[in-house]
Amino acid sequence: MVNLKIIPYQASHGLDMINYGMNDPLMDIDAGYLKNSLDVIVPGLSYTLMDNEHPIFSGGIYPLWQGTAEGWVLSSKRIFNHKIRAARLMKTRLDMLCINNNIWRLQTAVKSNFKLGLRFAEWLGLHQEGLMKQYGPDKTDYYRMAKIYKL
Repeated sequence: MVNLKIIPYQASHGLDMINYGMNDPLMDIDAGYLKNSLDVIVPGLSYTLMDNEHPIFSGGIYPLWQGTAEGWVLSSKRIFNHKIRAARLMKTRLDMLCINNNIWRLQTAVKSNFKLGLRFAEWLGLHQEGLMKQYGPDKTDYYRMAKIYKL
């Protein structure tokens, strides 16, 4: 029986998803760089979607300064069992966090060859701003993507 609920993010959720398998082989590679992960626990600003006791995805925002935050997402292979509902919940929660916390600029980095991630970021309303050469811990290129909220 499916029992989806959103709860505050804990580091153990990220480790569970990494051990289970990320949503794309490219993310499995990044998961090998645990010390560099962007799964930032910020009370009230980071969350996990659970199916019973299993984390599906986690995400949140990390404020950089007034009005600007970095967005992050970790997603396991479990998301494929709940694609549409999980995507809608993530978009709704992300927009709510930004609006309720007066964030007018949300930005993130997406690996340049992670096609699924780029499409998903665009679906969330983020736009590519430029290519960041050798940005990743493995010297891979990433796109800086951002969404501007009209508050």
